[in-house]
Amino acid sequence: RLKQKAVEKGLLMMGPDCGTAIINGVPLCFANAVRRGKIGVVGASGTGTQEVTVQVHKLGEGLSQVIGTGGRDLKDQIGGLMMIQGFEALIADPETDVIVLISKPPAPTVAEKIYNIAKKCSKPVVIDFIGGDRTAIEAVGAIPCISLEDAAQKAVGLLHGQPVEDFANFSLPEAQINQIVENAVAKLEPDQTELRALFTGGTLADEAMKLLGDHFDIFSNIPLSPDLAIENLPGGRGHICLDLGEDQFTRGRPHPMIDPQTRTEFFRSHVDGHTAVILVDVVLGFGSYVDPAGAVADSVREIRQKLAREGKDLVVIASVCGTDLDSQNLDKSIASLESAGIIVMPSNAQAVRLTDKVMQRMMKGV
Repeated sequence: RLKQKAVEKGLLMMGPDCGTAIINGVPLCFANAVRRGKIGVVGASGTGTQEVTVQVHKLGEGLSQVIGTGGRDLKDQIGGLMMIQGFEALIADPETDVIVLISKPPAPTVAEKIYNIAKKCSKPVVIDFIGGDRTAIEAVGAIPCISLEDAAQKAVGLLHGQPVEDFANFSLPEAQINQIVENAVAKLEPDQTELRALFTGGTLADEAMKLLGDHFDIFSNIPLSPDLAIENLPGGRGHICLDLGEDQFTRGRPHPMIDPQTRTEFFRSHVDGHTAVILVDVVLGFGSYVDPAGAVADSVREIRQKLAREGKDLVVIASVCGTDLDSQNLDKSIASLESAGIIVMPSNAQAVRLTDKVMQRMMKGV
């Protein structure tokens, strides 16, 4: 009812559950310090939107407006009211040359409304309905994506008039990636077989599961299918990916991007001698903890000391969602992680792809 009232008044209602927005350069809630520019974003996911805006900034471009809708907006009951309102606002905005839409797959009725607008839009439209129908997006002349990083790459490419291609690669040369994988697997014992992915960003966790899901069963509190719900984990053993920002973990306590204690506790309770790989996100920016990288580094040192008593080590892979303008200091954050022996990749998608390579190499070694 509130969103309908907003539409009647020609206003945006960002929420409920809207984690990120940057309006006229002013960050609201969780957001990163990014330069202004010609790329406009409407996002139904907080950390997904942050990842795209950060990658756009790293590629040398900037953002006109970043409009958050809240995750429920694209459900059938709401009808995508704010996604549509935001989309139309960016179409009319003379400061926006390329538009990016970010969400989990909408309800079919909502997707149809968005596709009808995209079909008539004179500006390039990049759509990342994470895990959604690529063919339907292409059919209306919009650009589909295979990751959040890919969405940013395509938006920047379109701004420069470059051909659109999927970005499914690493920033490092293949030989270097292969060496990282070999060095990582070499430190593991045969009974270390499990993944523990501990995310503070729900969309980053969701992207991780979708990219890993082709090769592995990943159990989660936000599972890709009901059979992969965490309570179905066989005998408590298997690969786990948790969104620690879900309501079940934040009732009565701060979100883990604000207070890292929740993830610290999960390091202690969910990582043991069977763990081979830990995958984490580190989210910088407005609203986030003063030193999230330092908190992760401390947890990794603690767990390494514990495993060393069993004669074991493990592989830790991270990405940092942040820019050189963020107060937590991107370079310092990366250095802090690396000082704890953590492999830092330049995007969530690349961190997940590296995790996939390590896990597949582990299986070959069994």
